[in-house]
Amino acid sequence: LCVAFAASGALAQDFCSNAQHSGDKVTISSNQVGKIGDIGYELWDENGSGGNATFYSDGSMDCNITSAKDYLCRAGLSLGSDKTYKELGGDMIAEFKLIKNSGQNVQYSYIGVYGWMEGVPGTPSNLVEYYVIDNTLSQSMPGDWIGNEKKGTIQVDGGTYTVYRHTRTGAAIKTNGNATFYQYFSVRSSPRDCGSINISEHMRQWEKMGLTMGKLYEAKVLGEAGNTSSNVTGGKMDFPHAKVYISKGDQQESSSSEAPSSSSEAPKSSSDAKSSSSVGP
Repeated sequence: LCVAFAASGALAQDFCSNAQHSGDKVTISSNQVGKIGDIGYELWDENGSGGNATFYSDGSMDCNITSAKDYLCRAGLSLGSDKTYKELGGDMIAEFKLIKNSGQNVQYSYIGVYGWMEGVPGTPSNLVEYYVIDNTLSQSMPGDWIGNEKKGTIQVDGGTYTVYRHTRTGAAIKTNGNATFYQYFSVRSSPRDCGSINISEHMRQWEKMGLTMGKLYEAKVLGEAGNTSSNVTGGKMDFPHAKVYISKGDQQESSSSEAPSSSSEAPKSSSDAKSSSSVGP
């Protein structure tokens, strides 16, 4: 791990109004997983060439959909599946500033935090894919169709989130072919374009609802959008500020390790829940 020192309170006051991309950058236009500085990133779409993204060494990213059935781009921490959230030594925080253009044909969209956990006891395949959804490119935030178990509501980060658990069979990390696994969702009641997400607090609340935790594989800021029947076009999710870190007072500790690419499938609508989430090469 490498450690950077910053006044997190000052950042919280500044990044919503003064965010801009900085540092080294890489632009990609096909499915790819990689790393720039200490930031792990991934671009994936179901067609293989339906968009592009620019990732910056400060953690920010600019995600553009040209014609994709299911498009994801994400950047943040690759954690290596060796610690639970309780073993990180501090709370895991995500910060984001979003500038969006919904584009056309967006049926579902998840914008917020994304990751996987391994070694989760009592779950299918010992795997969990998790989301904290703070915004969307679609007409409304995801509803009850997103999960087959509605666990209740929680108060986190100044907002109300509805928590779901969903049992899914599809592509998953470190598996050959399909696997059955759980998905955990926290869905904010109304979208916001900027803020901080205390990922650890969501996990504490999930545990109180009976959702079990495991070793963290990744924690990334995510922009996802798609349509189960046609291509999304013209969608844009620009994150001039995006950062995931372990908070230890005024210290922010970020990961310098890179985990391999991941794969997932998430439910997309009440009528069709089969399209792929994130798949690496």
